[in-house]
Amino acid sequence: MRIGILGGTFDPPHLGHLRAARAAERTAGLDAVLFVPCARQPLKKDPPQASPYHRAAMVALALWGRSRWLLEDCELRRGGTSYTVDTLKELATRYRRAELHLILGADAFESLPRWKDHEEIVRRCHLLVVPRPGASPYLLLGADLLPNVRLCRTMPLDVSSTEARKRFREGLGLSGWVPAEVEAYIRRHGLYQAARGPAR
Repeated sequence: MRIGILGGTFDPPHLGHLRAARAAERTAGLDAVLFVPCARQPLKKDPPQASPYHRAAMVALALWGRSRWLLEDCELRRGGTSYTVDTLKELATRYRRAELHLILGADAFESLPRWKDHEEIVRRCHLLVVPRPGASPYLLLGADLLPNVRLCRTMPLDVSSTEARKRFREGLGLSGWVPAEVEAYIRRHGLYQAARGPAR
């Protein structure tokens, strides 16, 4: 069994996340993709704006109807700073017979040397690198030549959670940015209305 792991803040989940999952699924023949919202990103200064509850709920809505794409809340349950190496250890114990594939945007792949125990991460799983707008094409070509790393060939979608939040605060719609169910949830719960601490 081949399992893809797509981590992130998902604040909110957007169509770029879904495109990355589809590209990885096609590239590696994945049997399932786990979407793993983090509790706190170690390389980001600011905490997520939406609470863990809301981010998990939005991911669940984004995955609705896709039986092989699943919400995995292990990092939210652990709390504190979320380290990928810890998540890989936990999932490897739970899915002993599975082949784990970590799905990374090219920007995240570029920052991999700064991650905790990054060499162990590479030993524990395969890496599937998805193009991102602005990422160096030379970086991607080099990644595709490394053992244990595969480049997912897809057109990058120029969307981000940061820009989605900004658009929403400015009163702009999120069609083409996030799934319709996610936008409806954001409106229903009053998320991202103004710069403030995590919503409860």
